[in-house]
Amino acid sequence: MRESVFSEVRLRRFDVWRAALAVVAAIAIATLAAWAMAMLDSQSNSGRASVVALAIVLGAGTAAIAVSLARAQPGLLACREGVWTFAPDAGAVRTGALEVAIDLGAFLLIRLGEGRRASVWLPVQRRGLESQWHALRCAVYGPPPAAAGAPSASPLSSE
Repeated sequence: MRESVFSEVRLRRFDVWRAALAVVAAIAIATLAAWAMAMLDSQSNSGRASVVALAIVLGAGTAAIAVSLARAQPGLLACREGVWTFAPDAGAVRTGALEVAIDLGAFLLIRLGEGRRASVWLPVQRRGLESQWHALRCAVYGPPPAAAGAPSASPLSSE
C-alpha cells in the first residue's frame, strides 16, 4: 500500500534568494568599506594597516558566507504522514520539523530542523511553483494530517 502524500513540491529555482543575498552582501561590504575609510583618517600609520587588514578579512568572510548560502540545492520537499522530508538531487535525504523563518508573500525561507544535526535552510519562491504555491503554503502553516485511527473531535450536539 502506498503511503499518502500530504504535500510534495520540487524546488528548482532560487533566483530571488540569490538576488537577496547579493544585495545584502553588497550592502554589508559597502558599509564595511565606508567604515574603513572613515577610520583611516583617524589612525596612525600602524593603525591604518590594521584597519585595512580587518576590513579585508571581514569583507572576504562576508563574501564567502554569501556564496555558501547561495548554493541552495534543488530537490523534493514532501510531507508524508505529518513528517517533512527534503530529498536533494545529490545527497542524503533529510527529515525533521519544518519552521517558516521568513515569509514575504511570494518567498519563504524554511528551516528543516533535524534535532541534533544541522538544519537545512530551504529558500522557496513562488516563481516556478505558481500552481502549487497555495497548497504548499497551506501545508507549511496547517496542522499535520490526523493519524489513521486517531480519535476525532465530535460535532457539537444540542441536547
